[in-house]
Amino acid sequence: MQLVLFAASGIGLSLGIFGSGGSVLTLPLLVYLLNQEAKVAVAGSLFIVALISGSTLLFGPARRQIVWRIALMMAVAGILGSQAGAWLAGAVRGEIQLLTFAMLMLLAAGSMWKTLSTTPNKTNMAKVFVAGLGAGALTSFTGAGGGFILLPLLSRYASLDFFHARATSLLLIFSNALFGLSANLYNQPKLVNELDWMLLVTLGVIGVVGSLAGQHWSANWPQQALRRGFAVLLALIALFIISHNLMEVI
Repeated sequence: MQLVLFAASGIGLSLGIFGSGGSVLTLPLLVYLLNQEAKVAVAGSLFIVALISGSTLLFGPARRQIVWRIALMMAVAGILGSQAGAWLAGAVRGEIQLLTFAMLMLLAAGSMWKTLSTTPNKTNMAKVFVAGLGAGALTSFTGAGGGFILLPLLSRYASLDFFHARATSLLLIFSNALFGLSANLYNQPKLVNELDWMLLVTLGVIGVVGSLAGQHWSANWPQQALRRGFAVLLALIALFIISHNLMEVI
């Protein structure tokens, strides 16, 4: 149990430092350390990520760096996309969800390894909206908050620097996770009774503390080195998930 609590604090640190990565750590924690069934773990992951990201914005400094015009457009698109993702999540096997999740982690690792662009570009609102749709759908389908996808998209298409992208990403993670959870519970009502709510709240509260600490500490840390270290962690976890689920699908 100590390892589980340590992992929960790491989830919070990741969200606080990077504005992403919470769900890519939460889902493996629930599946492989707590032995939860994939669909239950997806819903539980959404709850934990929503609690951590929402509390971090409420009590931390990141809310002052949110770019609201971009955030609102992507949030609306994410809500629409989450409905499709939740429907698809109820129609496929849990192993497919986990493999999709792992593939996204590998893509995220590649994007996090690269330096976020600091060159101002014209904001492409059409691409911002489409990115929001995709992030919302992926959130509901995989249980991923989508921050590891949102960060490079916000940099490329909305021309945000790291800190504004991180803050805006946190708000979108909260929105996508909250509506993704609601859509999953609506489409799979039995999950309400299968989720261990006390455990989820406990992990979430520990994660909130880690996230607030991460925001406070990260101002003095070399961001590029941290991002690349996290990219390596993402890739290793993704390969672990693929190795454990690929044969089940084949």
